[in-house]
Parts: sequence; C-alpha cells; structure tokens
Amino acid sequence: MSVQMLLDWAVLAVSLFNTISLLWLGLTVLLNGDRRALGTWITGGGMLLGAVFFTSHTFILGRGLGSMGLGKEFWWWVSWGPAVVTPLAWYGAMLWYAGFRLRRPHPHRLWLSLVVALAGAMILLAFLSNPLPAYRYVVGPAPVPTLAIRGIPVLLLVYLGYTFLCYLLPLDVLRRAEAIPQPLMAAERHRARPWLMAVSGLLLLAGIVMTWTALWALAIGPEATLANVETANAVKRFDLAVSALVALAITLLGRAIVAYAVFTGRPLPRHGFFRQWRSTVMLAAGLGVVVAGTLVIQLQPLYSLMLVTLIVIVSYALYSWRAFVEREQFMGRLRPFVASLDLYDQILAARPPDPAAPQAVFDALCRDALATQWAALVPTGALATLAGPPLVYPPGRPTPPIPPSAELAAWFPSPEVRCRPAAESGAAWAVAMWTEGGLGGVLLLGEKVNGNPYTEEEIELAQAGSERLLDTLAGAEMARLSMRLLRQRIAQVRVMEGQGRRVLHDEILPQMHTAILHLGRLRDDADAQQAMEVLTTAHRRLSDLMRDAAPATPRQLAQGGWVPALRGMVEEEFAGHFDEVSWQVPADALARADQLPASISEVVYFAGRELIRNAARHARGGEAGQRLHLTVTLEATDGLRLVVEDDGVGFDFDEETAGPSGGSGLRLHSAMLAAVGGSMEVLSRPAGGTRGVITIPPEVLETGP
Repeated sequence: MSVQMLLDWAVLAVSLFNTISLLWLGLTVLLNGDRRALGTWITGGGMLLGAVFFTSHTFILGRGLGSMGLGKEFWWWVSWGPAVVTPLAWYGAMLWYAGFRLRRPHPHRLWLSLVVALAGAMILLAFLSNPLPAYRYVVGPAPVPTLAIRGIPVLLLVYLGYTFLCYLLPLDVLRRAEAIPQPLMAAERHRARPWLMAVSGLLLLAGIVMTWTALWALAIGPEATLANVETANAVKRFDLAVSALVALAITLLGRAIVAYAVFTGRPLPRHGFFRQWRSTVMLAAGLGVVVAGTLVIQLQPLYSLMLVTLIVIVSYALYSWRAFVEREQFMGRLRPFVASLDLYDQILAARPPDPAAPQAVFDALCRDALATQWAALVPTGALATLAGPPLVYPPGRPTPPIPPSAELAAWFPSPEVRCRPAAESGAAWAVAMWTEGGLGGVLLLGEKVNGNPYTEEEIELAQAGSERLLDTLAGAEMARLSMRLLRQRIAQVRVMEGQGRRVLHDEILPQMHTAILHLGRLRDDADAQQAMEVLTTAHRRLSDLMRDAAPATPRQLAQGGWVPALRGMVEEEFAGHFDEVSWQVPADALARADQLPASISEVVYFAGRELIRNAARHARGGEAGQRLHLTVTLEATDGLRLVVEDDGVGFDFDEETAGPSGGSGLRLHSAMLAAVGGSMEVLSRPAGGTRGVITIPPEVLETGP
C-alpha cells in the first residue's frame, strides 16, 4: 500500500471517528441531561452540529478533494453553518458551566459581545460583500475576493480571529469559575477542570494549525489548487493534524462528560456511562478504520456492507454479553441488602444480636456500591442507644479516629445540610441521615479506591443504605426489648395474680373476720355495732368477688392441663353456641401437650380460647338457623399443633382488622405466642368456614421459651 493510500486511509478514519463520537456525545447529553437547563442544549446542540460538520468533511474526503459534483457542492455549503456555530457553542458551554448568567455581571460579558459581533460580521461578509466561493473555485482558480487586505480575504481573517477567541477564552473562563454551594458538584467541577482545560487547549492548538494551513495556502499563490496532487496531499496532512487534535479533544471531553457529569445539569451514572463511552470509542475507531479502508482500496459495496454489518453484530453481541455480566454483578452486589438478617429468629429466641450480619451489609455497601477506601457509620441521637456502636469498614484495620456524636451533630445544624466535606476528621465526606426526630446518624466516607469523586447518585445510595441499616438495627433492638418486657410482664402478672389472691384469702379476709368477732362482743355500743355491720358487708362482698371471679389461670388449667381446661371451657361457656363439637386428641399428642411449661401452656390455652370465641361469634354470620360444627384437633407431628375449625360462613381477617375492634384479640394472642416461640395462623377454608392453627415448634417443646 502506497503512502498516498495510507494518508487517505488515516484522514478518512479520523474523520469518521469524530463523526460517530460527536453524534453519540450530543445525543447522550440531550437525552440524559436536564433539558430545562440552557447549557444542556448549547452543549448537545454544538456537538450534533460538530457531527454534521464532520459528516460533510467525511463525504468530501471520501469523494476526493480534487473531484467536483452536485453532492460536493451541497456538503460544502452545509459544512459552513456548523463551522461558524460550533466554536461559539463551545465558548457558550464553558460560560454556562462556569456560572455565567446574562443577568449578573461577569468579566467575560464584553468578550462574549465581541465574539457574537464577530460571528455576525462573518455572516454579513459571507452573504454580502465577500461571498463564499463555490467548491469548484476551491478545486480550480478561486475568484478575486471583493474585500481583502493585502490579498487576504477579510472573511478569512475574521473567521480565524473568531475561532482563536472561542478556543482561547474558555481557558480564562475555567480559571475564573465561580464557586457553587453544592459541595459534591463543586468537587466534580474541581476534578473536571483539568480535562476541560485540556480540551480547550487541544481545540486552540487545532485552531492554530488551521490558521497555519490558511496562511500556507495563501502563500503558495492562487495558481496552486486541490486539483494538484502535491497540494492536495499537503492539505490532507494539515487536515489530518487538525482532525487528530479534535479527535483527542473529543475523547477527553467524553471522559469528562461521563465521569464528572459536566454539561448535563444532573449526575449521570458513572460506571454505566463510562463503559458505554469506552465501547463507543472502540466502535468508532473500528468502524472508521474499516470503512475508510474499504473506500481507499475501492472495495465492492457489497463487501463493505458485509464488513460493517459484521462489526455491528459483533459489537452488539459483546454489548449484550457485558450487559448480562453487569446484571449478574449487580445482583451479586444487591444480594446482601435483600438477604435476611435472621432478626426475627433472634428476637423470638432471645438470642443476642449477631454483629456479623449488619457488618456484612455495611461491607457490601462500602465495597461494592461506593468503592470507598474506608467508612464509618455512626448512630446519633436516639438511635445511638438502639443501633449500637459505630460500624467501621474495613473491619479490623486502622482508620482515622471517629469524632464523638456531639461534634458530628454540630456539623449538621439543619436538615438542609445533608452532605459536607469532612477533612478535619480524616474523611473525605460526611453524609447525614435525618429522621423526623432529628439527626439519626452520620456516614463518614474516605476517598474512593480509584480516586474519583463521589456522585450525587452514590451519595443518595449511601444515605438510603445507611438509613435502612440503622432503622433495621434500631427496630430489631426495640422489638427485642419489647419481647423481653412482654415475657417479664407475663411472668409478673402470673406471680402478682397468685400473690394477690393468696394475700386476700390467707391474710386480709381472716383479719377482717377477727375484727368482726371482736366488735361483736361490744353489743351495747351502737358505734361498734355499726362498724361491725360495715365490715361484715365488706367481708361478704370480697368473699363473693373472689369466688365469682375466675383466676387469670383457670383452676382446671393449673390442675389438669391446658387441653382438659380448654375442653371444659367449651362445655361450660360455649355450650349453646355450637350444635356439635368434635375433639380429636390422640394420647401421644396429649402427652406432649402436658410437657409444655406452665407459662407456654397458659399462652396456648388463651389463644385457643380466642379462636373458639371468634368461631362462636362470627361463624354463623348473623343467621341464627344455620347449624355450626366445631372441630378441635391436637397434632403431635413436627412439634405441637392445635387446629380449631368450623363449617360456618368463613372469616375474612382483613375485614375484621379493618373494624374498630375486630382482629385485635387475634393480634394480641399472636404476639403472645411469638413471645414464647410459637405462632398462630387464621385462614378461611375453601369449602366454607374458618381454620385456625396454633403451632409450637419442637425446639420450644424441648427447651422452653
């Protein structure tokens, strides 16, 4: 392959690369950016115009610089619009990004007016006194310009000065960029500034090369045209240098856009868009090289089409494969957040909390989602007592000292402050978790492993994950304390009830009886007789109350066991509520029921009584003539199960709980059963009626609560 063909190949490949890259970046900014922001439209529109320019540039190069035709003339005229507007769009985008607003004073207000005036002057010169030549005059002898200075067209001088200012002034704009109140966005801009300055520097260098090309073209005289092979090759070399500088600038600009969310007005997901931009650069380079090669060697169109099709298919297959791999990786990172922490079993079994479970979730958040070097989640306020000590990542490795809760609370005086730099504590950022009761916790974050700054998306993810973790820890601790108090209350009520009845029966009533006997001896004293009558009445009422009031633990339950007590309760209290009652209590099941501790037996008895009471009240559904059959079954398989069934109208638990009092008894007894390690389930049977199941697991039968 000759040097001429290599030059043509390189020029076409770079031009195609610029076209594809600018088109992808422009659409990405417009589709994913904040379309209410003016800067999004300036930047996205400018890059799309740049893609149009390089489209015409590619067409002209592909047809040959020395050839002419109707298509050449069309693309020649089309290229001049983007060539004029694109430099101004870059300067405008830099102004908007640096905080320039028309209603506020700014050092570049005068410079902007000058640049706009130069753009207007070019338009006037192009259409009035110094019209643009047709492409046939670029190839052949050019017409004498109507307005020139020493043979140099004024239009060319104005354009060169205009582009030079549009690429030079952004360097000063970035140097004077205003400070913004959002700390995360300020950090993003600080990191993105070198990239943007490099882009402006490369564009300025490309403008200088373009100026040198124009001066060279004027120096060789009007007799040298693109029809001359040597002149055309020299122009291609200059064009390759300019296009290569622009290609490098586009690559750096794309890196700044996908990594630092510039020009979009909103944060972009860093990892996904960065991988897409990397794939786009590779695809653009590959397509540019292949398509340019097929044009240079004049390959048959069918072969060119097949090559491009193969590249697109392979690229799509690789993209689908990467999407699948990333989905699997995402599910792997998500799994620790949705996995159970076994808090329910810990609460019911009264086991101490497992510190490894929340630490594993916090490690996954810091390692997989945030990619941070170190982090510390510090509960504050009311959560400081409930959520436990701070969680530190990575565990077991030296980290900067964690400030006390009072100092952390002073960092966030109001809910409007959700994130701030924390260099004074050795961390990069401090993220607040606000609750209705005030500051609930602070997440201290070190620098990222890859050195990139955190995005708004990552900070929101850190907040959500940390808040969920703190809420889970605090809620589990509150539930654990509540269950402990419930168990203590059950024991206290049982003790107090028995102690109260004993004191009344064994001490108070005998003392009252003794007082009555002493007063009875004073028959002549009217006051003594009156006091004796009052004491006698109080003694009788207290004795009747103790005899009539059933104890909290029925006598049959204390003497014969909870199953006979439940059967006796049905026969006495609900004798007229059921037409038929069937008991299915095998001997082995009754023996296992007698092994239950007294505290669990009492809870199971009252829960079974609640199921039977609900069947008596609701099973007929208001139809007095409907027959009602109750079946009580005790099963000893897989622990102990008490099943209470009726053949009534059924029981809608949701409707019951929606009422003012319905369902509250079931919820109470369900909680009591959970406190001793059991459970209760109430369902409507498909054939009609209600089925309530009380389950006591085997481990409860063996060890007790």
